[in-house]
Amino acid sequence: MKKIDISFTLSPEYKNQFVAIQKTEFSLSFELQNGKHRIETTPIDIGRLMYFNNSVLQAQLSFSYEFDAEHKILTVGGTGYATKDSMHLTTFPKGTVEYCHQDYLHCTIDDEGSKYNANWNYTTQMTPNLEELFIAIIKNANDTLIETIKQQEGLTIRVKTDPPKLSPEDYSNMLTVYKENKFVSMYDPNTDYGDSYSIISIESIWGGIVTFTYGENFANVIGSTPDPHIAGKSWIRLWEDQYGIATTCTSLNYNNFVCNVSSGLVGGHIILGTVAKVMPAGSDVYIMPICTAHNNNDNVYMAALQYLGGIWLKNYLN
Repeated sequence: MKKIDISFTLSPEYKNQFVAIQKTEFSLSFELQNGKHRIETTPIDIGRLMYFNNSVLQAQLSFSYEFDAEHKILTVGGTGYATKDSMHLTTFPKGTVEYCHQDYLHCTIDDEGSKYNANWNYTTQMTPNLEELFIAIIKNANDTLIETIKQQEGLTIRVKTDPPKLSPEDYSNMLTVYKENKFVSMYDPNTDYGDSYSIISIESIWGGIVTFTYGENFANVIGSTPDPHIAGKSWIRLWEDQYGIATTCTSLNYNNFVCNVSSGLVGGHIILGTVAKVMPAGSDVYIMPICTAHNNNDNVYMAALQYLGGIWLKNYLN
């Protein structure tokens, strides 16, 4: 199993007449294990609470990851992606259970019947701006985590993010139509779809972004784009909103295949591996910029050469 060594900043420098916190660094080492796991650092002293009997204040970071050991795919939450599995900073007076759990948006405590702990609360005027400093610590820690795992050789890295903000027109262009879990077409606002059809929004399938290893092989998803021009226009725009304008095929001339970049690029639905497949509902698929020649040929496979970053779609057809 791969071992991850990472150093975090655990707390900021902060001091007033009530609280004294020193900037604290922390190093963590863990081995990737197959499946989903929650990592929690050991509590570390970061300061004192002068108003609370000069108590020692402790802090610890926690985050989740999911590792598919067979396919070497590592998934973590993106910075700012606030869920129960995202990066959290927990602070508490040593020897107490007055835990404050901070994510990118909110501070929560374990006692659901109360809004505040009796003695440790940094969301009041006793500690102005401290919550913002803790949020900055969390963001920095998650950025450090992502950059560290991206440096691991041989891993595909997926980062969960919220869907991008789209204009009403672009959003409508991303809608897809399915019947009995089979892709029918991109949504046409002028078509009256019956009860047997489902309109799927981008929120239903958006997973986040993915970083492939250089030279990693991928192939087409069969049946995802009956009309490559219409579908490609939407998906390539989605990719470009994330990474910038695509100027060439990701797999340019790989294995002596001749790319026709001049005829345009599409956002191709792809899967890892060397065999194009019809993917079942619930599958993970990805969007990468490829030429129309690659998009229209399911008998060849490609490689991540010109671009390594892609869009991750989860729950495909689901």
